[in-house]
Amino acid sequence: MATIPGSDYDYVIVGAGPAGLASAGHLAKGGAKVAIFDFRPRPQDVFGSYPVVINPRGMKSLEKLDPEIAKKAREVGMEVKELHIVPDNRTVAKVKTYGTGIMRDQIAYILLEHCEQSGKIDIFWEHKLEELDVAKRSLRFSTKTGLVLVEDIKRLVAADGNRSRVRRACVAQVDGFTAEELPWGFQLRFMNSKQNVEQTEINKDFHYVLGDKGYVCQQPNGVWSVSLRVLPGVDEDFLTANEATEERMQKLKAYTEEHAGWVAKNLLDEDAYRGFYDCRSFDGVVIKCSCLNPAGWIVIVGDGAHAVQPATGEGINSGLEDASILGECCANETADEDRFAAYNRVHLADAHALQQLALQAKDKVVSSPRDRATNIMVTIGLGIAKKTRIIEGTMQDFMLGELAQIVGVKPYSELMAMEARQTRGLRAVAGAITSMLRLSTEKPEVKETEEEESAATTTPPEKAATAAPADQKLVTMGA
Repeated sequence: MATIPGSDYDYVIVGAGPAGLASAGHLAKGGAKVAIFDFRPRPQDVFGSYPVVINPRGMKSLEKLDPEIAKKAREVGMEVKELHIVPDNRTVAKVKTYGTGIMRDQIAYILLEHCEQSGKIDIFWEHKLEELDVAKRSLRFSTKTGLVLVEDIKRLVAADGNRSRVRRACVAQVDGFTAEELPWGFQLRFMNSKQNVEQTEINKDFHYVLGDKGYVCQQPNGVWSVSLRVLPGVDEDFLTANEATEERMQKLKAYTEEHAGWVAKNLLDEDAYRGFYDCRSFDGVVIKCSCLNPAGWIVIVGDGAHAVQPATGEGINSGLEDASILGECCANETADEDRFAAYNRVHLADAHALQQLALQAKDKVVSSPRDRATNIMVTIGLGIAKKTRIIEGTMQDFMLGELAQIVGVKPYSELMAMEARQTRGLRAVAGAITSMLRLSTEKPEVKETEEEESAATTTPPEKAATAAPADQKLVTMGA
């Protein structure tokens, strides 16, 4: 077995996704020597991933690392000027936004180039993590040429995604450390299509939320991405099947016309509907860790620490912020507090708030008719309160909207507390109205996948170190 002395590096990072690469960049900026390990080959196709939006939180973190990185991200990506909420063909809210639409692996590639040019970061591709031994401070990887052991690790940064092997191994080996893994409760599936150049109804600078049914946006390469929510065990065969038939395609077309007729009319053709069945459904988990620094010498960042779900729009942005805060805590360590302990103290409340945000978003996607109507009323009520200046702005205004740009980025814990205050009365009124209307409170009973079933339970100690790797579609290049 080949060995790599972990003591040669100040930090070893598992996962070369945006959170892992950004963490390496911030740590190296402070003078540290860093090693990154990832199971994939060095990436080539940045359009093999999925679109994300870097909001003011994420962009601020990139600026702290290097203003040139933020500049390049803006140049490569495309400006997102507005977010429209459009359930069942009705626009119920419009939010002015300040974001950059970009492919997830595009921003990862920009960060990768920065790391490769730093002179302080070594990257080991095609190293699949097989085992973490907390007591021995070692990692064992499998490669094409055999096993590799990394020994005597000084400090470990886990950035290996929502189904993190490092996190699961810590659950099994570190006394008192726990991690909740809750399934999204739904799956996502994509259709891609070129825009009808003659249409003017859909603006490439806007993103559209189809209520609880999906999301529409244009990618930087001009391709439109239409994601649809899928409920296994609830939805009909035309949404869940993997083979395109004429009957299924006609039903899919009718479904899209019913819930987003303007999308079907302007963006989708037969090839797009047929391509829906080539894109397999995927899911994920929502994570909450009891702490962010298990065993003291290990810290968990990105999706491994607080995986959310796509409806929040905060996955990549929270990971980039993690890296920035981690860099600050390590650079400003004092004799009174360990650097990873400081990170946990500063950031744990926000990590837990992210789980609340994710579960709240989940309830909007997998909801009863009464909850769905209540959520729409609350959204409309917040819009009225903002226009009449009863409130300064909503949570979205401070995440992706104008206030995040003007007032500044607020901690997630503060945003969740603000949102609770603003919606308490609205929810009570909306709930009373929907109750009088006798809308159903029955939620769809979603059939869990095997992956979700395992996520909803505690990983057995004997399996924790070799738990199933993260879905490559969702967590390409780590966290």
